Amino acid sequence: MGRKIQFRRGPEAERLQTVLANGEPGWSPEAEQLFIGDGQTLGGVPVAMSHSHIITQDTNAIVGCKYAFKAACQLHLPSVASEGAIIQFCVLSSSNITDSNKAKIIAPTGHTLIKNGEEGTAYHTALFTERTAMFTNSKWEVL
Repeated sequence: MGRKIQFRRGPEAERLQTVLANGEPGWSPEAEQLFIGDGQTLGGVPVAMSHSHIITQDTNAIVGCKYAFKAACQLHLPSVASEGAIIQFCVLSSSNITDSNKAKIIAPTGHTLIKNGEEGTAYHTALFTERTAMFTNSKWEVL
């Protein structure tokens, strides 16, 4: 006979303030993302999933999620993340994004974003290549 497993779930803001016990699963309905607790990381550690969020308007990014720009808009990175946390993003070839109308990755208020050793508050792209933003040393870096 199988066992019943319960998942902690709730609003994203509440998840970000909760430390999941070691091995405890958590589900974010807003992000449609699974997280596993390690007993110390706020919100748990995201589990890699093969699902992308297609965005057409300004969006607050959630650690561990993948985003695909279908329109020129802004993806706002979170100000709090565990060391090594990632967010992936790309531009769809079917999007309306051009060199003069780019997708924007925005650093959290009061923080900077690093790309190729240069710091700024935003990263603009029209490339169809998938990119990764990693949280390291309390900053987001676009790889």
